[in-house]
Amino acid sequence: MSLSLLSFLVALVVMTILLTIMLKQKARPAHKGYGGVSGQPDAPSEFSVELVQSKWAEISAMQNSGPLGLKSALFEADKLLDYCMIGKGFAGDTMGERLKTGGHKFGNINAVWAAHKLRNQLAHEVKHDLVASQVKQAISDLGTAIKDLSVKL
Repeated sequence: MSLSLLSFLVALVVMTILLTIMLKQKARPAHKGYGGVSGQPDAPSEFSVELVQSKWAEISAMQNSGPLGLKSALFEADKLLDYCMIGKGFAGDTMGERLKTGGHKFGNINAVWAAHKLRNQLAHEVKHDLVASQVKQAISDLGTAIKDLSVKL
């Protein structure tokens, strides 16, 4: 085999690998948070305390809009905590991974996990009943977790 043919084959393999990596990165679903911070697919470059405070005010108002508002408030509070964890440098590709790596920063990690699990149940289980007091407690626990990260609401 000639040297030029071998070089061509090596270059072809390298280009195929690079193209495959690029296509896989484009195929990833977009992060569905608030635009995250550095390192996230749809991220602006800076963490915004003002955004957190604005979103928390919206969450507080949503809680008084009936069952759908309450459910939406829980979803938004969960996303907001994830945004804060990303902004504070928690490691991990998912919120669950970030909770595992940085859970020691929360005063009550069990309450945070319970709130996140409730959010997932409401999002994915068709027959899950919405208990208003339980959802309100979960939202409160997520707010406390945000404060545990030294973010003023």
